[in-house]
Amino acid sequence: MTYDTIFWFILGAGFVLTGVVGIWPMWKTEKLGLSFLAGSVVNTLIAGGGIWWWASSFGGAGQDFSRMFGIFGLSVSYVNNEVLLFFALLAMKRKIGGDQPPVYEPHPDDD
Repeated sequence: MTYDTIFWFILGAGFVLTGVVGIWPMWKTEKLGLSFLAGSVVNTLIAGGGIWWWASSFGGAGQDFSRMFGIFGLSVSYVNNEVLLFFALLAMKRKIGGDQPPVYEPHPDDD
């Protein structure tokens, strides 16, 4: 496998596993904090491992651009996964029934 294939595999695995590990506890426990923490830990481990692997693969002289480009891509993927996870969990919390819409109570002065 080429470095590019492994790079994209790490990005895909980070996206899928972060979502699965983050959404599964939300589905079972309906706890936003626990679910976000679980997904964030998985995302951090995958992104950290990917960044470490990429930096060690392109550690030689003259490979600065390749090393920084890959680290930047993995970092952007990390942030995107965190944002997607948070908003997916927030949408689930509202759909499951965590935040009820406000109830309008008529005031006696309303006509």
